[in-house]
Amino acid sequence: MTDDHGQVLDAEFSVEPDGNQVAVILESMSGRATGRAARNTDYRAALELILQRLKDRRAVIETAIVDSQRTQLLPESSRRLINEPVHLADVPDPRGLRRKLTNAQTTIGQAPTARRPGNSTKRIRLRLSVPGYDSSSSARLAVDLAAGLASTAAGGPESLPADPDELRKAIEDFPGDPDGRRLAAYRREQGQLKRRLRDIGGTTCALCGRELPPQFLVAAHIKKRSECTEVEKLDYDNVAMLACVLGCDGLYEHGFIAVHPGGVIAVSPQVALVPAVAAHCSSVLTERTTDWWSRSREPYFAWHRDHTFRRTL
Repeated sequence: MTDDHGQVLDAEFSVEPDGNQVAVILESMSGRATGRAARNTDYRAALELILQRLKDRRAVIETAIVDSQRTQLLPESSRRLINEPVHLADVPDPRGLRRKLTNAQTTIGQAPTARRPGNSTKRIRLRLSVPGYDSSSSARLAVDLAAGLASTAAGGPESLPADPDELRKAIEDFPGDPDGRRLAAYRREQGQLKRRLRDIGGTTCALCGRELPPQFLVAAHIKKRSECTEVEKLDYDNVAMLACVLGCDGLYEHGFIAVHPGGVIAVSPQVALVPAVAAHCSSVLTERTTDWWSRSREPYFAWHRDHTFRRTL
């Protein structure tokens, strides 16, 4: 999730069909433990942002329950966070509602003999009615809730040109996967690399070719970043591309599509196993050629074809 200033929040959420409704699931927050970094530390900020963006869409929270693994065997009546539907358009302060939802969690799932309130940042499920969305459009709602709107405004962070020195420093400062203390470095690298790719490639997805607002595009490494040498990481004009979060980034990252010499996009036969994915590929990727391919980028595309692409069933 990205806030309205373009800042990525450390909070994992998802949206999925739930009967005839759609549900938002916010994962729990936990502190640092032995051998494990703190998790979902921006839980409260993310919940407030979700509530505000649902309010903007005039959503109704039909039910809200704690949905942690520990409590899922309990009846829903004992896991409820609200007693009746909440019409978010009528809620003057999403922060107040957030406090109500977090405070209500503290006693759910506790033993009767517990002497003090429990955790207020558990995994929760919000079942919703959202105008313009139904159980078949959960993925679209997830994208809409995750996107930061302010980043497209004139003068916002996405409108600034990339700073080559800042980009180099961000890449050198970020040693690996974005967890714990390295999250801030990851954000700096992603932001600067994204601006650089936009400067040289515009605001289109390198794979499907759709022109999109910046919040729907990410800086995606053509060759897996963890496999790049230090020299390759700094070859930022060639080792990465802008890919959209509407499907292309995930499909490429997990090897369901690849780019052949000349820029021809290949679709894995494995997409046929998931009809919705096959339909998406057929509509926006099949028989498409990307302009992002070049001789200087071919070694990175070749690595992806050899190590990630799912060539066969």
